[in-house]
Amino acid sequence: MDKTEQSIVYCCKQGTFTSGVGRHSDPYTIDWIVPSDSASRWDDPGYTPLFSDRIPVMRQSADGGLHGFVMHDLCWQLLQKFYEPDDVPIERLHDVCRSLPLAILGSCAFWGHDYGGLITLDTKDHYPWEDRAENEFNSSLTHAKEDPYDVAEIPELLTLSYNSSPSLGITQPHVVRETKSDCFAKFPWEIIEEISANLLVSDILALIRSSRTFGPILSSQTFWASRFETGKDRAFLFEKRNCKEARDWIKLYQLTKRSASPPGLKNRRRIWDLIQCLAPYLASSLDKNPKLSLTSSARNGICEVAGDILVEFDSGYPDTFNQGCLLFDKQRTTIPSNLLRVGFSVAEDSITGIRLVSGVQEDICLGYIIKCKEAVIETTSLGGFMLAVDSRGIRAVRVIHGDGNESDWVGNPAGTPITGRLMKLGDINTLEVGVDGYKIISIAAASPHSIPLKIPLQRKAFWYPSIPSPGLCLNDQSFTGQDPLTASYQPLAWINFGGPKGAYLKHITGVCVTGPGNICTIEFEYDIDLPVEICKLGRRKVTDFSIMNRFKIDGPGGEYITSIDASIIRFKVKNVYPFYRWGKLFSFKITTNYGRSAHFATRDPTVEPPTMTPLSVEPGTIVTGLYGAQHPEQGLISLGVISEVATMGKRKREPELGGPIKRSNILPGNRETAPRS
Repeated sequence: MDKTEQSIVYCCKQGTFTSGVGRHSDPYTIDWIVPSDSASRWDDPGYTPLFSDRIPVMRQSADGGLHGFVMHDLCWQLLQKFYEPDDVPIERLHDVCRSLPLAILGSCAFWGHDYGGLITLDTKDHYPWEDRAENEFNSSLTHAKEDPYDVAEIPELLTLSYNSSPSLGITQPHVVRETKSDCFAKFPWEIIEEISANLLVSDILALIRSSRTFGPILSSQTFWASRFETGKDRAFLFEKRNCKEARDWIKLYQLTKRSASPPGLKNRRRIWDLIQCLAPYLASSLDKNPKLSLTSSARNGICEVAGDILVEFDSGYPDTFNQGCLLFDKQRTTIPSNLLRVGFSVAEDSITGIRLVSGVQEDICLGYIIKCKEAVIETTSLGGFMLAVDSRGIRAVRVIHGDGNESDWVGNPAGTPITGRLMKLGDINTLEVGVDGYKIISIAAASPHSIPLKIPLQRKAFWYPSIPSPGLCLNDQSFTGQDPLTASYQPLAWINFGGPKGAYLKHITGVCVTGPGNICTIEFEYDIDLPVEICKLGRRKVTDFSIMNRFKIDGPGGEYITSIDASIIRFKVKNVYPFYRWGKLFSFKITTNYGRSAHFATRDPTVEPPTMTPLSVEPGTIVTGLYGAQHPEQGLISLGVISEVATMGKRKREPELGGPIKRSNILPGNRETAPRS
């Protein structure tokens, strides 16, 4: 697969266009020069590259509004085949590309998926919303190097499946039909074939188990021929479109299954599947009508939830856009008084649009509506929303009905921080959404009621992996981090290391703090096997520069943590991460009921160690969990304590451990150190 030949989708003052095919074989050359004529190529006789054909791309600054995004030419040709006989909607494609952050390593747009197994998303050393991929490509995916467009073996596949006298279908099958228990038995065979043509093969196999009428469909050439039509699972074999000779479609289907396909066809299928994921976004459009002004009463109750929006973004394409999302537009509307239902457009991993349906007026559409990808919730009043939000925007939503009942999730909340910030607003009368080029990245709701001055942390924060249960004390007042309502997008990961009601405290044998200078992970150790989601706060790859500091705890003997103190460091200067102005976690100390303690601190000789502050807990509760926000490079930036009412058993034996633990700095170095007295 030649990756040096590229086409560019670009925008300028005159509109949105595609370039001809250029060649960019020198990685040290920053200029992208391509033929301006989309029908031309770099190797056409007589073509001479001109500097006037240069197009700024990716991280490069726009030149008088001129800016574009690079695509491998072979991928572009497959995209054109996908849309034949229509043209690729390049305006929408450009909008989507503008909405994608650039990969931190390199300058390509990062779509947020694994490119059909080509890369591995790193959710071990990073949280899912941090959008990190492992540096190396999947070497086992050798077919990804093959030409996906001109596949040499396809003519042979067509020859092998040639049939000089095929039966296009089958006659009315002689099946004993049980009309009482099988409603499909009443339909003529042509209708059965028509129904089958619009179903997935997996759906047909499931249907056969409940309806004998569909059994013979697996022998129908008509059915298997439909698998190669546009939009079906073999549509990627576009050579079939111009193939007029008779065909054994069952055999061709078997020859093109994943395990039997030649390498080039496997690569085409990989790319085709990615195009199918993209297509719903390109088919959508933004309704420009909902622009109603908020009433003064609605403004009193406005509350917003958003992804990690790059606030510095103004126009063009920002070169610092490595993660998160960009705000292109906002839409707002009042909720119809005679609301009947709400439709949510869902494509892949995003909520793209919201449609409000009433009985007496036209539908109100917010965001990008995709009717073929819509989930509808029947409701006559909106009391709020529970939202799953990652750095790129809204991933999933649960509707809170006016009576307080909750709908099922629309979209997929897995691996995404959850917030209940919009759950208890009362009767919502105004809805506002923020969008980028293809999806909703923020939702704000308003009601006639004023927002309470104090909203509990359990409700207003983004929580991962889920919202902590009401039975856990989050001790909001001692949390070292910024108020989530003013801190933009800072999800709080949490662990219940002590287990429900402290059930795991008696199994704790130690705590290990890891980091190359900063405090990056806090991991509890046990004498039983427990999931990492319970044991470990923070995610960071262990390298030669990491150091692990351990503090032993005699949980089996009755020892447990009684208090935690922490300190933060502030820098009120420019050119620092915003959380430094509020305060970043610098150190913390744990103390046990045995009078022992360990102090874990960031190593920074230029900073005077700040004062420690107790992270107080509710009276009568015991520390059983921790929570905090993480920065991908700076480690844990905040810390809070979870406590609950727990009954501790009597100490079984005196500890065999040393006395009080001295201060422990997290130092760079290829060694493991345990705090000692």
